[in-house]
Amino acid sequence: MVQEAKRDAEMEKVYGVFEEYIKSSPYIEWLWSEKLGYVLMQIAAKEREVVESRVVTDAGDLCRILLHEVAEDALRKRNSEHTPYEADALERDEIGKELKPYIDQLPEYRDCCREWRGTWAEPLFPI
Repeated sequence: MVQEAKRDAEMEKVYGVFEEYIKSSPYIEWLWSEKLGYVLMQIAAKEREVVESRVVTDAGDLCRILLHEVAEDALRKRNSEHTPYEADALERDEIGKELKPYIDQLPEYRDCCREWRGTWAEPLFPI
């Protein structure tokens, strides 16, 4: 017998901050499954395919994943073909501007992406 999943207030809070972003993104989808819980899917909307899906059980992980998605979108807007790890100074400024509204609403998660954001974010999001 499958155990019923339970909703989590902290996950709902993080989702609430990113809700409009998720709804407008052609790359990700967020679902609730009674059997699995929260499921984040990376999609190829044009092809109508699920590229990757994962069950997310931790609000910090969800926030880290979504902040990384926002950073990648900032680079896409500039037609950059590399990752946030490789961003130059102008790109880092753009990434910071895109991330700031989310970090402002979720200050308790400001260091959840420390491993990829590096020192470029420190002036915007001091730890």
